[in-house]
Amino acid sequence: MKGNFENTLKLTRFMLYRERVISSVWILSIAFMVVGLVPGMEQALDPDSREALFAMFANPSLVAMLGPAYTLAHETFGGLYTTMMLLLSVFTVALMNIFLVIRHTRTDEEKWRYEVVRSLPVGRLANLTAALMLAFVVNFVLAVIVGFGMYALGDSSMSFNGSMIWGASLGVIGLFGASVAALFSQLCASSRTAIGSAFGVLGFLYLLRAPGDMQIAVENGQIVTGDSEILSLISPFGLILRTEAYVSDYWWPVFIVLGVSVCFTVLAFYFNSIRDIDQGVIPARRGRAEGSFLLKSPSGLAVKLLRTAIIVWVLGMFSLGASYGTVTGDIEQFMASNEMWQQLMLGPAGIEAAQDAGMTPEQILDMIKQAVANEGFTLTELYMSTITNIMGVVTLVPIFMFMLRAKAEERDIRAELVLATPVTRIKYLMGYAVIAFLAAVVIQFVLAIGLYAVAISELADPSELSFQFILSANLVYLPAQWIMLGIAVLLLGLLPKATGIVWGYFAASLFIMFFGRMNIFPDWLQKLSPFGFVPQLPIDSINYTTMGIMTAIAALLTVAGFYFYSKRDINAITH
Repeated sequence: MKGNFENTLKLTRFMLYRERVISSVWILSIAFMVVGLVPGMEQALDPDSREALFAMFANPSLVAMLGPAYTLAHETFGGLYTTMMLLLSVFTVALMNIFLVIRHTRTDEEKWRYEVVRSLPVGRLANLTAALMLAFVVNFVLAVIVGFGMYALGDSSMSFNGSMIWGASLGVIGLFGASVAALFSQLCASSRTAIGSAFGVLGFLYLLRAPGDMQIAVENGQIVTGDSEILSLISPFGLILRTEAYVSDYWWPVFIVLGVSVCFTVLAFYFNSIRDIDQGVIPARRGRAEGSFLLKSPSGLAVKLLRTAIIVWVLGMFSLGASYGTVTGDIEQFMASNEMWQQLMLGPAGIEAAQDAGMTPEQILDMIKQAVANEGFTLTELYMSTITNIMGVVTLVPIFMFMLRAKAEERDIRAELVLATPVTRIKYLMGYAVIAFLAAVVIQFVLAIGLYAVAISELADPSELSFQFILSANLVYLPAQWIMLGIAVLLLGLLPKATGIVWGYFAASLFIMFFGRMNIFPDWLQKLSPFGFVPQLPIDSINYTTMGIMTAIAALLTVAGFYFYSKRDINAITH
């Protein structure tokens, strides 16, 4: 035993040093998302707004997406916030841990770093142990920050016990994700397969709990369950929702999920002890005797490398659009009682004027409906405009990932192998750029299809919404997305080590976009992002001159990126 775990603590300290930046960013980002939204949501959701949300969360589609609304039995802000945020938060933490553990296990083996470590007096199981200890530290810190943060910033309904359960829920699901990643890092022969398999397990468990959660209802203030609830109890994601934070505050699901994580961890250690270095328990699939036609060109190679990611993201965007479409039928009821949404439609000045006139929320809603009718569009179209406004920025995530895969290939010294053949740098980089630019178009199409397909089934009058409108509301964001993509190409060619700037610009654009609609920021600040020039359909009309200029700017940025990429040292990232 001593030999197997030799120098585990030293290796753990080394991993903590390597992770000091990446994990800190993850922890702060998740803590900001979870804790930072509490005061704003509390202010935005007044008692009338909460009643509308309680009714919406009884919708089976939302239950399948967010989990059962236990808060319907005790209508408090804390319970409402748990219903809105807990499941999505713990799923995000699980993803973080998959990346974390596989990065320090299977990925290190692929990059031959593990062999260097094993050449030192380090035990056979020390690396996996150190990776899991690192995951424990990261999740413990996250749990403490979230727990105390929610208690400090929450209202009277967010008790200390409930806040600690919130933090512990994130922590144990994080450890569960780490244990799943540890297991698949032993089973699979590559980091890509390990990540894909771990993601598949999490996705399956997320979907498994949906039928059981949909069987849960609240009748006369009492929670009633159905026969299918066993499916939710099998899934750790369904199980952690049974903590009922800020409602009943149960701790037992936390310990059960922790026990399940221990079981997966034991299996991971067993497989780690019997397999060969650089090999997985499950042998890698034998390759084809001859390469496919895609490998005959650098563009085809890029397609082959990104094929799975493209399929996953396209399906994900369709599902995301469909999920937003599920609430279309309840939008009028929600908007009638939610001042935040009314501000998005009328602006703070309009809401203040209506309130000074003594208008009720229902009268304000009627005023909004009359105003939009006079302009020739519907309230549903206005709601869809708000959704596409945010999604126009969010959908940049996969587009950036497709483009920056070129950087990853260069960093891992695989780009040199391609460029050693009669392939020009511009032709090589163009393969990834074309995929990214076309993916922007395809993603907007599938997002519009998902929104429309579900929305018309929820509307009492499907004629209120046309596919042409939704498609136009999505496609107007393409020039702005292309500018952002052009900036990524420019940085890749000019400052390859600084491509992270595009992610910071992305975060700033999303922040300005969301709060700019409520006139919190001045107009000049909104124009610092290319999304500030995008027309808000159906309120604004499309200015094709502006769209053309933005497209031309995107083209110039991209061409400049190609030029600098063709001139710089191809090893600028690794040196």
